[in-house]
Amino acid sequence: MVISPCLLHADKDLPSETPIYKYLSVEAFLYLLEFRRITFSRITNWPDAYEGARFEFFRKIKNSNQFADKEKNDFYGSCWSLQTEELCLYDNAGEHKNAINELQKNGSASMWESYCKNGGVRVKTTLVKMNSLLEAKLDKINMFRGKVYYEPESSWNKTIKSNELINTLFMKRVSFRHEAEYRYILVPQAKINKSIITVELNDIFDFIEEILICPAISTKKWVTRTLYNMAVGISVDPNRPGTNLKNGKQFCKISQLYGLISETIGHYDMD
Repeated sequence: MVISPCLLHADKDLPSETPIYKYLSVEAFLYLLEFRRITFSRITNWPDAYEGARFEFFRKIKNSNQFADKEKNDFYGSCWSLQTEELCLYDNAGEHKNAINELQKNGSASMWESYCKNGGVRVKTTLVKMNSLLEAKLDKINMFRGKVYYEPESSWNKTIKSNELINTLFMKRVSFRHEAEYRYILVPQAKINKSIITVELNDIFDFIEEILICPAISTKKWVTRTLYNMAVGISVDPNRPGTNLKNGKQFCKISQLYGLISETIGHYDMD
């Protein structure tokens, strides 16, 4: 495996313990619980039609030295969020810090709406855990990773200031700035006929630092509570002291973005 940070926006300025977050639908979360695997899907199946098309990536790969033997379905990705904000949006560093803390505490309303419309969770891990997992598990697969750059429409047609074609997969329209994305791209060295690549977790509790359950959705508070009960179950182990704790902190929480939701495990009315 070759590991290459995106050269245009490399992650060398990010500490190894930098947290990264992923929003998962109910279905995606159930898959994680059942199979204990992180998934990477073909970028041609992503909902944003501009992925890979902005700089004609798929047309240009045939003329590149690095990807001349690849086709558009040979590129897989996984999108995470840094849950950060731009400092220039706030009057001072204190307000900026408070804004980031609020995002990390309750999640982004836009992200909940985009990825967890019918319920879901946000899982948290760190760069070092994700990178170490992939380094240990991937075989004969090239990996690229880095922060996504958000580009205004006025510069869509400008020549990218890099001779690395892969960098074009780390650029998105500024409309998606709220995602604060950190992206992984996998390129298998040999052809595989699968729509996803999965990477097995040795210990899901060790890999995940925290789980945040989606805020209540109208009359479906029971969905939020059910997901909470299932997520708490990850921390239940007779060989570990305590329940729903990790490193002395609450492991699973419910986002209180839209109102107070009880975190008491037990019987609930279908409200």
